[in-house]
Amino acid sequence: MVQTANGITQAWLVTLDTVRVGDVTLNGVEGIVHQHDMPIALLGMSFLNRMEMKRDGQTMTLRKRY
Repeated sequence: MVQTANGITQAWLVTLDTVRVGDVTLNGVEGIVHQHDMPIALLGMSFLNRMEMKRDGQTMTLRKRY
């Protein structure tokens, strides 16, 4: 069980072989799959911690850190 913004729900920890966002590809990213439908996918800290984030006004640029 995990706590989400919508309350407590059942979830499963997985390791995603590949996550691709634009030109950036990361391998072996931990993720969580839960039983409720969502209209979008969320990028969690297991992905974002491996990125360098730069914000310029309303534009955010992600660059692969390693």
